Amino acid sequence: MESFNLTQDKNDQLFKGDNVIYDGVVDYDQYKSANPKLLWILKEANSEDSEWTMRDALANLKHSSLKGLKEGWANTFTSIVYTTNGIFTGEDWDSMGNFNENQSIIDVMLKVAYINVKKVPGGSQADWNLVKNYYTENKSALHEQIKYIDPEIIIFGGTYNFFDDDFFESFGKLEANVENKSLHIYQNEKHLLLNAYHPNNRAIKHKTYCDLILEATKDWRQKYGK
Repeated sequence: MESFNLTQDKNDQLFKGDNVIYDGVVDYDQYKSANPKLLWILKEANSEDSEWTMRDALANLKHSSLKGLKEGWANTFTSIVYTTNGIFTGEDWDSMGNFNENQSIIDVMLKVAYINVKKVPGGSQADWNLVKNYYTENKSALHEQIKYIDPEIIIFGGTYNFFDDDFFESFGKLEANVENKSLHIYQNEKHLLLNAYHPNNRAIKHKTYCDLILEATKDWRQKYGK
């Protein structure tokens, strides 16, 4: 744990500035024991300030009413919570229950890592050019952060196209399946990379978003004996 904290601090220092919203592994012990190791990559935090971290926020997502997610987080994180839970339990959208009735489903977020491409505050609608510019300026730091997290599965929530070719080359040869426009799949024995919509997209429903990813994950695990 001490080694992890030192690495986490070193990793945070890669991103310069006074208004960085730090992210990464939510809970070290649970991530370490999780199977598979899962990383979500989104664009930026919808926030006006940086006096908080994504790690702390995701560790405390439950609404104080004891029903569902805390205010302001449901639009994006409903799909993320259900999809993540399904990856670890093997359930699909319809079978895993309702977090408005059973908030324990939300605890699954303690098992994952989560990062934003752009580490400084943004709005409800991300500016593609600003996110891409941030990636370009902080490319080596972002790549090093992901290398440190060392995920087996990466879900790109509308962020796949921000990353340059050399990032994907680091995963070795990947078999591609791009037949479904809603989810492009890249995989090999060690990694599953999923080019998905943003979790709060309007193109497909939450259920469809979730089940497409769960099916791809199940197929990958069966194919490679994970």
